[in-house]
Amino acid sequence: MNKRKINAVLFDMDGTITDTERVYNKNWVEAAHQMGWPQFSREDALDLRSGYAAYSKKLMQDRFGEGFDYDAIHTVCGQLVDAELKRDGIDLKPGIHEILSFLHERGIKAAVVTATGIERATARLKSLGLYDEFDTVISAHFVELGKPNPDPYIYACNELNEDPANCFAVEDAPNGVRSAYRAGCNVIMVPDLTEPDAELNEMLYARVDSLDKIIDLF
Repeated sequence: MNKRKINAVLFDMDGTITDTERVYNKNWVEAAHQMGWPQFSREDALDLRSGYAAYSKKLMQDRFGEGFDYDAIHTVCGQLVDAELKRDGIDLKPGIHEILSFLHERGIKAAVVTATGIERATARLKSLGLYDEFDTVISAHFVELGKPNPDPYIYACNELNEDPANCFAVEDAPNGVRSAYRAGCNVIMVPDLTEPDAELNEMLYARVDSLDKIIDLF
């Protein structure tokens, strides 16, 4: 592996920084079942990770028919997730403090690039004491086409005034990996709910077990 000159590290949030992807996965299934779709499974929910609304809606309606009310189920899922996180709190993924300390010590920029809306993302990061640790927080809602399209990462790189080729993008799931790869970033996957398949492996600069292991790539 050739070491790259890296000026910024762009982090996905859910499943990468926060241990919340599993909460979304469980509650997508619960919401779909509540709304009359008992055939909706954990595997279906996995395909929705980080996907923007229009993409995810088409994916599910192609799978289940146009009667699948994605918007209503998404709303119920969000309510269930918020209630669970308010009750149980938000856990961080291992190594986030170590990698952020490393980046700050070396003057390397850090950003969040998340599919979550900016108000919700900001509130969660502030509640965890992490918001001020990042140079910027970018929501995919800032662009017309979210993940798996490249737009969120292109937007983030422009905000940081950095070439994607000089950025690491850290993701846990396929839609995020594809987004960062298509933007031209060097993609590091820290798998959460699933491992990369052969196709995804071709897009990766590296796969590591935890966020602190990214330090070894510098």
